[in-house]
Amino acid sequence: MPIKVTVIFLHRAGELVGDKHRITKLELPDNATLKDLVITIRNKISKRIGEGILSGRLWFNIIVDGISVSYLNHPLRNGSRIVFLTPEMGG
Repeated sequence: MPIKVTVIFLHRAGELVGDKHRITKLELPDNATLKDLVITIRNKISKRIGEGILSGRLWFNIIVDGISVSYLNHPLRNGSRIVFLTPEMGG
């Protein structure tokens, strides 16, 4: 049975996907991981972001259900809320 998740792109990540996709609901296969989500993002929303994350070229702070996640094997569940935000640099 597929799961439904909400994906939110903030800061520069939001600029990269555009206003239409800043908050998006996606359907994923049961037992999906964060990597499955990134592949879906690549295929349906932004090839640049998906390929960038998968290749390690782009890095985002990723929050899954309120917890910072740094590995793509993190499991998702029905109703998960995933936030992508760019790390801010200061000076």
